[in-house]
Amino acid sequence: MAYLLYCGDSELGNRLERVLDGLEVRRVTSRRALLAPSMSTRAAVVGITACADGDFEWLRSTFGPLSPPCVVVAELSVDCLRRLYPLRSDRLRVIWTDEIESRLVEILEGLRGTNGDPMWRLGLKLVTDHSLRPSVRETISRVCGLDDAANGPLIPENSVGRLADHVELAPPTLRQYWREDVPLGCSLKEFLSWAVILWALRARSRDGWNAIAERLGLQRRTLQRNFNRLAGCTLAEAAEDPAQVVRRFGAWVDSVWEPGSGNGSRKLDRAHARASGAQVT
Repeated sequence: MAYLLYCGDSELGNRLERVLDGLEVRRVTSRRALLAPSMSTRAAVVGITACADGDFEWLRSTFGPLSPPCVVVAELSVDCLRRLYPLRSDRLRVIWTDEIESRLVEILEGLRGTNGDPMWRLGLKLVTDHSLRPSVRETISRVCGLDDAANGPLIPENSVGRLADHVELAPPTLRQYWREDVPLGCSLKEFLSWAVILWALRARSRDGWNAIAERLGLQRRTLQRNFNRLAGCTLAEAAEDPAQVVRRFGAWVDSVWEPGSGNGSRKLDRAHARASGAQVT
């Protein structure tokens, strides 16, 4: 997992790069680059030399529960102190430029455990940033465990049919709504399969693969096929190096993310309901 570095001031940016030398850092040249839901981002470092109202609003709206943790490095001034200190949280830290060498790396290391479950973060971004039909929103919430805090779903469903039953839709209708609403170039089944993989990976710290497959209602060989097909590894390899599975999930998210693809149109939902005489789901 890499750190993202954004700084509009070249001198400050170069100084930050020198301090972060030895870590995996990717420097980006636009604020927009920090908005993609990359699961491979460990934390962001943002350098600013001033904090105007626009800078404050951008930081406040960009770095929340669904974003990677962030360290803001700023010049110490009355305006920066007044605007930045209220933003501080366990996910957004503020340090001053004269503390870069003494504190930056230490703070980044301390943020290692604040990313949360990557499936949960992706689901939260989808339901927060995009207009979705209630049925699609409920589906994402169920798959990603959004109602179960940051620990993910207790046991994820392993079929689109069961998800469709929960939202009282026929499976083909739910798949159609998924294609129309969600800005991911993947099937609902593939999305669900990743949720199963990541849940199984977390459960592996307590149980063996046979017990995990049984709790999921799957054969062990089916679980093995899911890991082979999507994560590119065997169950034994996943147990030995779980971080590789998370990295591959991040790469998959980057490859299917299509922010302009989902239209979020509830007009289609209402039209369908009027045509069938049903209630909008």
